[in-house]
Amino acid sequence: MSGLNEEPMKPDSEQNDSLLSLIALVTKLVEQNNVLIQQSSEKEKIILRLLDQHDEILNELVEQQDDDEQTGSTFLDG
Repeated sequence: MSGLNEEPMKPDSEQNDSLLSLIALVTKLVEQNNVLIQQSSEKEKIILRLLDQHDEILNELVEQQDDDEQTGSTFLDG
């Protein structure tokens, strides 16, 4: 026999059981994948929020530095 499937055919009940098991496994895999996608999305939102906060802090520091340069810093004044 030179076909790809050289195993003898399983009875219909065994094939049905195998298919049901396969469907259950694929369903579980899809559910786990959906959880991972959701977690990844939540992490992305956190990262974007942190980047926004970082930008705000940098902008405040730049504004503060500009203010210090315009008014003259009193940091070293004694």
